[in-house]
Amino acid sequence: MLIIHVIRDMQIPFEIDEIPELEFHQIESFNDAREEIMRKIAESILRIAREKAEKAGARKVETAIGTGDPASSILGFAKRSKTDMIAMGTRGLGKLKGTILGSVSRKVADNAETSCLIVR
Repeated sequence: MLIIHVIRDMQIPFEIDEIPELEFHQIESFNDAREEIMRKIAESILRIAREKAEKAGARKVETAIGTGDPASSILGFAKRSKTDMIAMGTRGLGKLKGTILGSVSRKVADNAETSCLIVR
């Protein structure tokens, strides 16, 4: 079993260049701090998920942290590890909100080369 947590990239708007009070080193240090915090959160989430999976009887549990677009990252892990099935949760945004905001589970299910199980 491979449990993945994906840290979504943060996109800084181009307009940030128009704010004279912000210097490049401030933005860099903000990005570094954000990345460190997000990694610590991801590690905690994965530790708890591993413990739950092992307690439920999973024999071999691996964890990984991905970055970037969640759907692309999940699909990449699945392809590289020749995954038999992708099981993932959904926030349950519904068809309209999911279409407007984008749904990671929908993108994964539509583009996966293997079976997908989407759980609410």
